[in-house]
Amino acid sequence: MSFSNEKTLILGLQKGSIPSFERIFSLYHKRIYNFCLHLFQSSDEAQETVQKVFIALWEQRVQVDENKDLACYLFTVARYMVYQDFRHQVYKKAAFDHFNDKSNYTNESTKDEILFNELLTFFESLIERLPERQREIFKLSRFTDLTYKQIAEQLNITENTVDTQIRRALKFIKDKYKTHYN
Repeated sequence: MSFSNEKTLILGLQKGSIPSFERIFSLYHKRIYNFCLHLFQSSDEAQETVQKVFIALWEQRVQVDENKDLACYLFTVARYMVYQDFRHQVYKKAAFDHFNDKSNYTNESTKDEILFNELLTFFESLIERLPERQREIFKLSRFTDLTYKQIAEQLNITENTVDTQIRRALKFIKDKYKTHYN
């Protein structure tokens, strides 16, 4: 694609043009998908990341610089999201292992056990304070290893709704934790 055609598409995108967005999507989604598939080795995760990339493009469309290479921008966003997902998976597994491996705590002091149980109880109470649908989405995401796409399909909602609800839940939990323990 020539630089002037790409610039025209970006300018249209910045103005909220759906046809410009659709054209950009049709030009780049397969390349972004193949890039993500190479990193994830999972079609579902690659497709989910592609959707997140293009959601981010739409949400940040005003900030996209029409004088820079759009492919570079999209691949940078994709790489960032892949790394975020990898980091999230590592943290999720570590937290899951930490909370489920009771053998780690059999040799700990009584004080540590009490503190751990208090933290676990506090965390569970925060989850229960979430709005019902948000709590359901959060639990499916964090305790069943379902992807956003699988959760969306199971609950008959969009992946964007899943993402928004999980972000809100995490913000609520983080804010309450900071308030309680600081």
